Amino acid sequence: MRKRYVIAGASGLAGAAIAAKLLSRPRDLEWEKHGAHLRAAGRSRFAEVDGVRVHYQEAGDSRDPAILLLHGFCASSLVWRDVMTQIADAGFHVVVPDLVGFGFSDKPREWEYTIEAQARGVVRLMDELGIERAAVVGSSYGGAVAATCALDYPERVERLVLVDAVSNDDVKRQSLLRLGATPLLGDVASPLILGSQERLHALIPHSRLIVFRDCGHMPQEERPSEFIELVVSFCQTVSGKW
Repeated sequence: MRKRYVIAGASGLAGAAIAAKLLSRPRDLEWEKHGAHLRAAGRSRFAEVDGVRVHYQEAGDSRDPAILLLHGFCASSLVWRDVMTQIADAGFHVVVPDLVGFGFSDKPREWEYTIEAQARGVVRLMDELGIERAAVVGSSYGGAVAATCALDYPERVERLVLVDAVSNDDVKRQSLLRLGATPLLGDVASPLILGSQERLHALIPHSRLIVFRDCGHMPQEERPSEFIELVVSFCQTVSGKW
């Protein structure tokens, strides 16, 4: 009984410490205070998009074909740190924004935080940078934004790469997702979960599905070399010939 009280007390203290940390953290990520700690901070730029200050990183020659890399939910441009410059070195102008509400971009309280609004913001950023068309690569939630860019602004999207993309809300009702992270059971459950990605592949004409074995949700971080090779190869090919 005493051991139970000790555990409960320790849990309570840990919870209080976490709550205090959350309440004391800064409400916004200010570039002036924290930007210097960002990897490759010298590549950072800011643009005004419909009255919102958007942070992005840039690599490569602006005259080269453009590639936009879009991060996922609760993430930032930092998730592309291991692939951005290498893709640029292959002959591309790489632009990596923090979506509105994330990273060093503004987080206006009254902004419309929808996938459609994020896609519109991405295209407006392209306007600001003078980018007529681009290959758009989206990871997770960023995949939904990238796909919406392609659907709503097809004339602006040269190629589309979806990385473990969010495509609908059905995944929240799949108990199999909880099994995917467990040893042994994950190996059994993963092929069943993959079915949703295969359906998305079937719905996109002329698409190709690539599966990284022994890799999680973020191949750009877990398998950067292979990821770079695939993206560069796809974006360098003549349309329809990959």
